[in-house]
Amino acid sequence: MEITFKRLSLDFLTMLFPSVCSLCGGPRTRSERFICSPCLIQLPRERNYRGVDNDTSARLLGMFPFVEAYSFLRFSKKGQVRNLIHKLKYGHQPKLAFQLGVWFASEVLFQVRDRFDTIVPVPLHPEKLKSRGYNQSFEIATGISHVTACPVTEALQRIHKTETQTQLSRWERFENTSKEFSIVNPDEIQGKSVLLIDDIITTGATMAGTAVPLLTNGVEGIIVAAIGLTQKA
Repeated sequence: MEITFKRLSLDFLTMLFPSVCSLCGGPRTRSERFICSPCLIQLPRERNYRGVDNDTSARLLGMFPFVEAYSFLRFSKKGQVRNLIHKLKYGHQPKLAFQLGVWFASEVLFQVRDRFDTIVPVPLHPEKLKSRGYNQSFEIATGISHVTACPVTEALQRIHKTETQTQLSRWERFENTSKEFSIVNPDEIQGKSVLLIDDIITTGATMAGTAVPLLTNGVEGIIVAAIGLTQKA
């Protein structure tokens, strides 16, 4: 009788909560997207301090000229943010990337919506894009666009394929990415302020690599934004 009652209870919960949280595995309601409300609230946010006096801007300082810099979440090797980034990059979950963009824009970027004209995602190399099926940074940018009504411009292309850089120093990463990107449609970015978006900032080398062709092709200013910021570069 007890087993039957437990099964009935589980069936009832499944009817009420047909989906589970991507982080804790517990039930979530239909109105909760990917993550249950308690897990979403507990995700460690970065302190953004007007986009200039914060950890993100400190990470990028001296690498290239930028106006402001923002990160949504604090990334650690054993934390839940790492699980999220891993899911959106390797778990074939483009909709999760979109939703993270929505949350980022709703909590942080909407307040500075009038400071950028277009959103430019960091591109993937064509081979990696083909194997993954989507560019997570583009999906994040689309989520930000959904909230801010600012258009997304795929102004960059990745012309060299780099292997994993997890074991490289900050300078070695910068050398690898310094000539990795080029501009596709310069007319679409000239004279504009750009929100440059990626999934995660580690050393800042990728952001620097994408910033150089943007600045040399007439971008007025760059605001940097990423879902995650690693605690140590």
